[in-house]
Amino acid sequence: MNPTRIEFIDAYDWTDILRASLAEGHNMIARLLADFRGGVNRFDVPGEVLYAHLSGQVVVAVAGLNREFEPSYPRAARIRRLFVLPEYRGLGLACSLVGELSRCAVLHFDTLTVNVGKLDARGFYERLGFEAVQHPGITHVKELAPEHVVHTGTESGTSQSLV
Repeated sequence: MNPTRIEFIDAYDWTDILRASLAEGHNMIARLLADFRGGVNRFDVPGEVLYAHLSGQVVVAVAGLNREFEPSYPRAARIRRLFVLPEYRGLGLACSLVGELSRCAVLHFDTLTVNVGKLDARGFYERLGFEAVQHPGITHVKELAPEHVVHTGTESGTSQSLV
């Protein structure tokens, strides 16, 4: 199962993941859907993306990347709305999504931030190289490794590719 970039949310079935997130007391999927449909956050600003793992057209895991607006973290992006259906947990889908978001982020940003909020995801992010921080609204940060980007000169300028 590979991550799929989501540009039009209504092309997919969000019923199960919405129900599961609400049953666990999390509003993140409801907010993702409302914000996307309302034009508040469509993950369409340069550098922003939304990815999901799908089973057919059913969304079983999702995560997005937005610009971080906290001034103490310039050129940073925030991982948002990460959620995996309970029956799909433990299969590496969350790691896969964070990896895909990281690959996208390195082209536009220097740092990733996250706020685990009331979720007990601290250990998950720390295993992925994020460091805990004491900052209002941000619980973990990860510096993106510039050595993973190779700059190759071209006649029209410089291009980047991931190694």
